[in-house]
Amino acid sequence: MALNQNGNDQSARVADAVKAQVNQTAAAAREGISKVAEFRDQATEHSQQTLRTGIETASHQVRETADRFTRTLGFTGADAERLANQSKQNMEALTRCGSVFSQALQDVSRSWFELGQKQWQRNLEGLNKLTSAKSVHEFTAMHGELVREGVQHMVQDSRAIAERSLRALDEATKTFSNIAPQSASQHN
Repeated sequence: MALNQNGNDQSARVADAVKAQVNQTAAAAREGISKVAEFRDQATEHSQQTLRTGIETASHQVRETADRFTRTLGFTGADAERLANQSKQNMEALTRCGSVFSQALQDVSRSWFELGQKQWQRNLEGLNKLTSAKSVHEFTAMHGELVREGVQHMVQDSRAIAERSLRALDEATKTFSNIAPQSASQHN
């Protein structure tokens, strides 16, 4: 009987140590996630600023090139105005697409980060479940279920991100499609 009590005490100590380790891991994970979120926000802002600067620079260079082109080829009056308007519309389309892609990049980045947070939480919950197993058989069954759920979540999360990316591409395509008819009607 005393041997059984010692075994139960030892099991309880091991279970408490495992739970303490899980709690410690959870705290470290939360701190890590917080730092990753901060880094992601900084990287997203930097990416957006870089994209804006690139678009502004490209827009300026295209305007200068169009001006030189019209002067060199001797376009004047209505032809020069038409060419300038077309160039302006094209740059506006590029700017809008740049904004769409920038927003899409931010959305996808945010989505990946949120999915990472959810996965951490699911992993910690899974560890807590595994520590409550009363036998090897129960542990194995729980583990198999957790693996299945993990794969299922990964597929669902990947699908959600792919759908967001496709919506952004559709929006960019619509932006270009709206400009093409305007440019064609100006040629006539």
